[in-house]
Amino acid sequence: MRKVEAADWASFTDDKLLELRISKLGLRLGGTPLEPLINQLYEELSAKGLVFHPACHVGDEWFVPIGIPAIFIPFFLVHNRLRGLERSMMLEVEGETPEWFMKLMRHEAAHAYSYAYQLQRRKKWQQLFGRTSPEGTPDTYRPRPFSRSYVVHLEDWYAQAQSG
Repeated sequence: MRKVEAADWASFTDDKLLELRISKLGLRLGGTPLEPLINQLYEELSAKGLVFHPACHVGDEWFVPIGIPAIFIPFFLVHNRLRGLERSMMLEVEGETPEWFMKLMRHEAAHAYSYAYQLQRRKKWQQLFGRTSPEGTPDTYRPRPFSRSYVVHLEDWYAQAQSG
């Protein structure tokens, strides 16, 4: 199946749109409202003297692949029609506002830096953040809402899943 242009699929019914593979939507970050936010991240990194700027790609969710210093941004953030579909199915759009988007980008950038410079192998890193689990992030974890032993900048005690 060929890639479908947004002009084609934006008017599809939800059911018809859900039949399409993400890879066939022809999504790109360039030229979207996300591009200036990605550039903002790069400017923030440069302002701190950090020269590595993780590549950003369209993915199926927020993530940095294990061992790969690149950020994947959820496909539904790339187009208004997809944000609407996400909201109708999930009741929210993770990273929808510029503030929320940047919070998540900074978090994912830290993962990308960790992989780019193998920070997770350093003893000091392990003392501060714990050892990296070979299994990755668990599907379930028991949050400790009042613990000061974890990063707390993301909702639902997310960072506790990393080492909790």
